[in-house]
Amino acid sequence: MAQLVLTGQIQGQSTTLCNFTIAVNGGSPVGPDNVVLDQSIFTIPDTDAAIDIQAAAVDQVKYGTLTAHLNIDSTGAVQAFPPVNGNWTDPTVTSSAGGQTIAMTAYFAPLRDATEQARLSLAQTGSDYPGSPPAPSPGDMSFRTPGVSLPPLVYAVPSAIDTTVIAAPAIDSGNIQVQTQTVSPFAETVVLQLPGISAPQLVAVHWPDGVSRAPGAPPAPFLVYFHSGMAQNSPGDYDDPRDRHDPTTGNTYPFGWDYQFFGLVNYLQYIDDPFLANPFAKGLGLQLAASGRNVVLVLPLMRVAGNPCNEIGSFADAVFLQEYLPEIQAFMFRRKGNFQFGPIGRLGMASFSSGHAALTCFLGNAANQAHPLYLDTLQEAYLFDPHADLVSETLPPLTQVAAWAARGSSGTKVARLYTQNDPAQLAPLLAQLGVTAPGPAPFDAATPDDRNSLTSLPILAWKGLAIQQGGSVPYTNSGQVHQVMSALMLTDALRRSQF
Repeated sequence: MAQLVLTGQIQGQSTTLCNFTIAVNGGSPVGPDNVVLDQSIFTIPDTDAAIDIQAAAVDQVKYGTLTAHLNIDSTGAVQAFPPVNGNWTDPTVTSSAGGQTIAMTAYFAPLRDATEQARLSLAQTGSDYPGSPPAPSPGDMSFRTPGVSLPPLVYAVPSAIDTTVIAAPAIDSGNIQVQTQTVSPFAETVVLQLPGISAPQLVAVHWPDGVSRAPGAPPAPFLVYFHSGMAQNSPGDYDDPRDRHDPTTGNTYPFGWDYQFFGLVNYLQYIDDPFLANPFAKGLGLQLAASGRNVVLVLPLMRVAGNPCNEIGSFADAVFLQEYLPEIQAFMFRRKGNFQFGPIGRLGMASFSSGHAALTCFLGNAANQAHPLYLDTLQEAYLFDPHADLVSETLPPLTQVAAWAARGSSGTKVARLYTQNDPAQLAPLLAQLGVTAPGPAPFDAATPDDRNSLTSLPILAWKGLAIQQGGSVPYTNSGQVHQVMSALMLTDALRRSQF
């Protein structure tokens, strides 16, 4: 006979807050023969055995139950199926006079891979939710007409051929500079579900190949991006009665088509040229690739709520992020066979439009302001045209960014504002960042070390560029300019970052 020794880990530490059972050759599940500290020990056949393993966390809502399968053939060789699935180590086998000992460790995470469900949710027709019983209506999303064929075969950010990107420098001789290039993001994109969390229940994670996940990899740099708030487009988008609903709860969040398309895909990808034809799709994964920087993009899926802090929910809490960002890192590490757990690296936060209110919820939270994640881990903040041309709406997030920049590890922090506002009205706050508007817009004004900057991009500059480039978007109103800033300028912010 052989021994099977099973252990569990939570947040990189051995845990006893789980229960193991096994079923041998299709038999009934049984518990361990012995438990020694964190080890559950089973006696199993040493040949010709098929063993199904269950590891049930005590906290089922957060951590759930993990499963694995072992085959032991007639020679005693051990094989796990699947060989590596991100939740279990491969079995290690040691032999002694008493027989074989097979050891495996289960890694519990408060995250579930929801990528395939997210992909199927983008279908134009189908059942209400993937995996649910077919329902005649709602579920047919053909009334929505996006510019791409969905769902894609693989949930990914496709290359953009001959697309407009912002040049370096972005402004030269008083003119906005763009260039055309093909951008190919070499990265893995997944959608992760956060069980038991009201919001965000999903996050999209875009992990560039240039951020190592090999054993011994350093802490990964992260950028959390707060997209525009949902409530301003509701009713209509997100809670349209024709949208795909969960047949059990009646909810459209988080897997309704509107949430999936407008909240995630439309931010991750480009849909046509972002300057010439469609600035509404933000191409964050492509902008990241164009910048040449290697940083992990985390895009939380906000939900319609009565106020911005409820839209972003737990992501406004530094304690929560201190737990869940390392969990995302560990989850993605394990997909490459790396089982280390630890803190993340340099952290940035970015916000677009009314997403600035979500960033303000985080930066303005008094409890966060004494937390190490706020003081030291968070090192970069980018504001992309907060609330278009309303200076009054730009002041609150800029006030919070200036306060954050002066606290903790202030000497290495980076703050950038991209705006069509009149910079003169922001002068007192910009002075706190050491930035002075040099004259007529457009311009880029920065501190001597380029850590803090204001990039002023008014309507007339975009309009002139559109005429020059011959695009179909005229940029004759603040709304069009508002959209194109976030579709292009993340590339500039990341190029100038310390990532």
